[in-house]
Amino acid sequence: MNNIKLDSDHIILWFNMIRDLPEPERSRGLDAFWDGQIHSKIWLSEMLNKHYDSKIPSNIYIFGGWLGVLANILFQNSKFYIDTIYNIDLDPWCKSNSEKLNQTYTNMQRFQAETIDMQEYQYNDNTDIVINTSTEHVSQETYDVWYNNIPKGSLVVLQGNDFFSCDEHVRCSKDLDEFMTMNHVHEPIFSGQLKTSMYNRFMCIFKKD
Repeated sequence: MNNIKLDSDHIILWFNMIRDLPEPERSRGLDAFWDGQIHSKIWLSEMLNKHYDSKIPSNIYIFGGWLGVLANILFQNSKFYIDTIYNIDLDPWCKSNSEKLNQTYTNMQRFQAETIDMQEYQYNDNTDIVINTSTEHVSQETYDVWYNNIPKGSLVVLQGNDFFSCDEHVRCSKDLDEFMTMNHVHEPIFSGQLKTSMYNRFMCIFKKD
C-alpha cells in the first residue's frame, strides 16, 4: 500500500483537530489513528479505485464514519469524482470533530456529518456507494435492518475484523468466510483479508441486488 497521498494542508487539519481536543477526548480521538485503522482505510481506498469506475460524480455514505478519516482519504485519493460524502455515526461527538478534520470539504458542502442510528437512516435519491467499516460494532439484528434499507444497485463496501478481545466489538468474525456469511455477501466483486498489528481485517465489495 504505497500509492496513498496526503496533502500537507489536510494533515495539518488532522493534527489541529486532535490538538484542540481536551483530555480525555484527545486520547479517544487518537484511537482513530492506530496503524490498523489507517492501513484498513488506505486498503479500502485502493480497492475501491480498482473496482469502481464512474464517469459521473458519486455520492458516498459512510456508516460508523467516526472522525471522518476515511472520508478525507477518499477525497484525496479517489480516481473518480466524489460529489458528497455523508459521514454517519450514532455518536454526536463525531459530528463537529469530523467536520473540523474535513474542514476543506465541509466549507465546500461536499462533506456532511450526520448523527443518527444507521438502521434509521433515510437515503437521498442518489446513492452510489455505501460503506460500513463498523460491522463488528452492531448486533446482527441492527445490521440486518441497516442492510435491508440499502437501495438496490448501490455498490457496498464492508469491513470487519476478528478482534474479539475488544469490549466494543459485539459481532466479530473468525475468518473471511464467516464474515461474508454474517453480512449477506453472495457474489463479491472483491473479497480479501488484511493482517494488521492487532487483528485481521476483512473486506468485501459487491452490488446490492
